[in-house]
Amino acid sequence: MKSLSLIATFLLFISYAVCINAAGTSSPIKSPTFVRTETFPRPPYSGATYYIYEQAGQVICTKLEVCNKFDECNSQYLNGTYKDQEDVQTGAPYSKTDAVAIAPGKIDKHVCLKKYRLN
Repeated sequence: MKSLSLIATFLLFISYAVCINAAGTSSPIKSPTFVRTETFPRPPYSGATYYIYEQAGQVICTKLEVCNKFDECNSQYLNGTYKDQEDVQTGAPYSKTDAVAIAPGKIDKHVCLKKYRLN
């Protein structure tokens, strides 16, 4: 019975040491990165879509993609919050999407985040 108690104590000590080691060597948990969109009309027959990347409530960068009626697009990547003067004058966007979390394995596929990521 004494050996069973000793084994239980030893296992408890080992599990405690493993927990301490894991807590001490782990990197800080980063908050997830989100992307949301806002779309504005651009005459004639084109539109501007803003991809707004956020982390911990702060905007990291904005991708502005302007496409014409033939789906030919130009993209700009800008640090922080950005809105073109033409779209500011338009007012509210005509469509929006809710923020969606980006999977950690997909972060590097987003040019805006690779360019302006705050580590």
